[in-house]
Amino acid sequence: MRAFPMRWFSTACMLALATVLAACSDRPPPDRLVEGRPFPGLILERLDGSKLPVSALRGKLVVLNVWATWCPPCRKELPSLQRLSQTLDSSRFAVMGLALDQDPVPVREYLHDRQVTYANFMDRGMAISERVLDMKAYPDTLFIAPDGTFLGRVVGATRWDDPRVVAALETAYRGDAAGLMSLPRGM
Repeated sequence: MRAFPMRWFSTACMLALATVLAACSDRPPPDRLVEGRPFPGLILERLDGSKLPVSALRGKLVVLNVWATWCPPCRKELPSLQRLSQTLDSSRFAVMGLALDQDPVPVREYLHDRQVTYANFMDRGMAISERVLDMKAYPDTLFIAPDGTFLGRVVGATRWDDPRVVAALETAYRGDAAGLMSLPRGM
């Protein structure tokens, strides 16, 4: 029986270690959010069941608010999001909601009762919010640049109709998103 040369053993161990280390990366999977990188190519489901790819909104700065009817802070900030959507130029901005509820009927009724008219979509089972958008708390609002780049997020209820928010969004539309991370907070 021939002896296995030690250098072959060392080489095999180094290859195995390199393979394991390559699988352990700090880089997120390609469908996860990273500021300054392209926003994931999501296709959102409208409340009527039709679909909209996020890429169809290129050219607009998107304010995507993730909320649920069962979330008190989410419900509290909806009127200010409605006012924001009415304030912003719809040719340059899109204010949208992504509801975490299972059934679109109560969501539609809730929005109708509160006269919320900006576009809303469904995330049944929270597959998008948890697996792709990596959300841990609600409400959570994401900003997508006109070129499709993820700009950042704001977690928690925010006064969206505050003039400082509108100014920060206008500045972000022109390419400087720094002000979005210091938006006035609380309701």
